[in-house]
Amino acid sequence: MFKILNVIKTLKNLDDNLPVYLCAHSSPDEDAINSCIGIKTALEYLKKDCYILLDSKDTKILSWQKNKVQTVDKVTHQKYNFIALDLNETSRLGKFENYFKNAQITINIDHHSGNKTNATFVFSDPKSSSTCEIVYLIINSLNKKLFTNNLCSSLYAGIMTDTNCFSRRIGKKTLQIAQKLINNGIDYSYINKQTLWKRTKEELLSVGKLVEIIKQEKNFSYVVVDQSIYPFNTLTLNDLTKKIAEDLRKLDFLDTFLFIVKRTDNQITTKVMTNSLLVADKIAEIFSGGGHQKEAGFTTNLSITQILLKTKQFLSQYK
Repeated sequence: MFKILNVIKTLKNLDDNLPVYLCAHSSPDEDAINSCIGIKTALEYLKKDCYILLDSKDTKILSWQKNKVQTVDKVTHQKYNFIALDLNETSRLGKFENYFKNAQITINIDHHSGNKTNATFVFSDPKSSSTCEIVYLIINSLNKKLFTNNLCSSLYAGIMTDTNCFSRRIGKKTLQIAQKLINNGIDYSYINKQTLWKRTKEELLSVGKLVEIIKQEKNFSYVVVDQSIYPFNTLTLNDLTKKIAEDLRKLDFLDTFLFIVKRTDNQITTKVMTNSLLVADKIAEIFSGGGHQKEAGFTTNLSITQILLKTKQFLSQYK
C-alpha cells in the first residue's frame, strides 16, 4: 500500500494555474464515478479548479444522488492535468483516452491488479476493496470536516456496490470505513435500493432469458448477450455487466463464467467471474484486460470463437 500522505502531497503540488480533469473508465460504475466525486471534493478544498469528465450517455448513474453533481463531456483547456480513477489501463478511458495522453501531469488512483496506465504518478492498491475506499482514506487524512452527508453517501455507494453489498474483497478496514460513513447519518437503505438492488422489468426479463441460454464447456460456462436486441438493447453496458452478470453469478452450477456482450459498436466486452479458481484477472489479461482474482473484464475486437478458444486453452492447465 502506498502512503496516503504521498497522494495528498502530489495533489497539493499540482499547479494552481492548471485545471484538473477527473475521469474514470468508460461505462462507469458507482465506485468509478463516486471516487471522482470524492477527489473533486479534495481538490476543491485545496483550491484547485477541477472538472469531472463523464459521457453524456452515462449521466444516468448520478440520478439517485440528492445533490446535483456537475460534469462535463470534453476538455476545454489547452493545458491541464488529468487524474484517472478506478482503472488500470488507459484504453478503458474510451473516448477520453487522448485527453489523458495530452495532459501535463497524469495521476492514477486505482485498486485493480496489473496497473498499466504509465501515469506520472500511480497510486494503486489491489488489496483495497474499491477505489472509493482509497479516496475515503485520502480525505480522512486531508480534512475530516470534508465528510458531508452527500460525500459519505457517494463513498458508501462506491464501496457497497463494488463489494456486492460487502460480500467480497472486504476486510476489517472496509467494514470500519462503512460504519463511519453510516454513522454520518446517510440513508444507506435508500442507496442500496437505488443502486445495487434496483431492477427494471427489462433487467429481470434479461436475467430470465439468459438463464435459458447459458452454455457449459468442460471447464467453464458462458453466455452471449446481443445488445442489439430486446430486452438487452434497453440496458447500458454497465447495467449488463454490473447487474445482470451479478444476478447470474448466483446460479449454483456456475464456477468459471464468461458474460460476453456483443456491443452495438461491434466490439466485445466480457466480464469474467470465478468461484473456486482465483484466475479471473489472469483470463482478462490474455485479452489486455484486468481486474481482480474472482472478477475481471476486457473489451476486444476478437471474435467470440477466439475468446472461447483462448479461455479454454488457459483453463486446460486446471483439470
